[in-house]
Amino acid sequence: MSQYNKKHQLLFIIIILALLAGSCDQIPMSDPGLQSTSVLVQTIPPATLTAISAAQEPSQTPVPEPMGLPWSSVEGLELNFWYVWDLDQPDTGMNAIVDRFNQENQWGIVVNPVDQGLVLDPLDSMEMAFEEGIVPHLLLSDASTIASWYQDGLTLDLTPFLDDPAAGIPVKDQNDYYSGLLDGFTIAGSIRPGIPFSQAIQVIYYNQSWAGELGYSTPPNSGQDLEEQACSAAGDRELSASSQVQATGILLSPEAANIVSAAYAYNGSFFSLEGHGYLFNTPEIRQVAEDWQSLLRQGCGMTFYAYPDPMSSELSFEYFNQRKTMMMLGSSQMMDYVDTGANQTGRADDWEMLPFIGPEGKKAVSSEIQSIVIFNTSSEEELASWLFLKYLTSPEVQAEWAQYSRYYPIRKSSLRLLRDFRTENPHWSQGLNLLKYSIGIPLDPSWNTVKLSIGDAFEEILIDGTLDVEDQLLALDQLAAELWEYTRE
Repeated sequence: MSQYNKKHQLLFIIIILALLAGSCDQIPMSDPGLQSTSVLVQTIPPATLTAISAAQEPSQTPVPEPMGLPWSSVEGLELNFWYVWDLDQPDTGMNAIVDRFNQENQWGIVVNPVDQGLVLDPLDSMEMAFEEGIVPHLLLSDASTIASWYQDGLTLDLTPFLDDPAAGIPVKDQNDYYSGLLDGFTIAGSIRPGIPFSQAIQVIYYNQSWAGELGYSTPPNSGQDLEEQACSAAGDRELSASSQVQATGILLSPEAANIVSAAYAYNGSFFSLEGHGYLFNTPEIRQVAEDWQSLLRQGCGMTFYAYPDPMSSELSFEYFNQRKTMMMLGSSQMMDYVDTGANQTGRADDWEMLPFIGPEGKKAVSSEIQSIVIFNTSSEEELASWLFLKYLTSPEVQAEWAQYSRYYPIRKSSLRLLRDFRTENPHWSQGLNLLKYSIGIPLDPSWNTVKLSIGDAFEEILIDGTLDVEDQLLALDQLAAELWEYTRE
């Protein structure tokens, strides 16, 4: 490098040092207003610093008020919550779920749970309380009862709460409900007397081991398949050494939930075309009745009616467990009663739950829904009740209640929290595959009495095979029409 360039570099360095020295003279290092720069700030990107600064400033966007009320209006409120279970102990089940809400909710709301299932007739007991003016803030009950409470002015339409921008259930969460559960849970297409909480489905219990011994490698896929397998179990007992001498193929119970399931599997319905009232004398429902009559007439089936004798339900499971029937109709909620004994192989029979099957292979199960209703009280208490209801329908609570009660959840996302439970309970898990075939029971004030009339009519049809099916269904239509009108007076 030339001497000329070296001199210029040295001159440049001297000038820079002089400028720095001058600036230091202008800023005294002992100035008490100066602070050392934080290492944290040095490492945070400028965009993040801007966000932190904005977060520290008061928000210019007001927090939306739920249902036109300030959030503070629900603070410290006390609610009474009734439910029907009769198996809860302190710190377990629903009590544990409520306790956690009481401890964790940000408003200090306190919920008092009361199990109304501890009396002989919970519904009658609650109805008597209502007549005396005693109502809870919320109630968890079978859906079949809630329409009449709304009609009597006791409970609220929950549509405004569901759609409220501040406290409602977002659309993405509404889409998390099983198909048809939330959309179909209405009266007159728009009134929501309650929100679904859990569900059980009406199924056909099927002994796989016994069917395999008879040469069937798959469950029935059509009405004809079902009849063939039922008659094989009832007639060819020598092919199955473990079956009982008095065995039958299928145990038919003429409860309304079973008739509804079968009707839908046969592509039928039981509502009038005008949507006002019921219609049972249809080709599809006549075929259900005639096919069931045929099974009994051939000796391929027998019948029990659970109402008004609750012991008949236990007797049905006794028949199934002891290989006195290869198939039976019942609720998924009763699966813990299945306890098949050892067959000739020395091990318990394998079994599964099937949907109802129509002549062309259509599958259906009726869904018995438990729902939560909110009673007319004060606006503040109603809002607090809604906040508790939202907690009960969260995926986490849904998963917890499913494990405790063995009801099926109403939200699909709860299944990710049930992986271990599903592995440990394969029959319960198998029932999840049937939820896609589920159809809800009618939400109408008349249904509670109409369903008993359905059971009575079909019991007569099955017990006396000489009765004309069409005449019986015409009589049922007339009675159902009277009950429909009576509940609207």
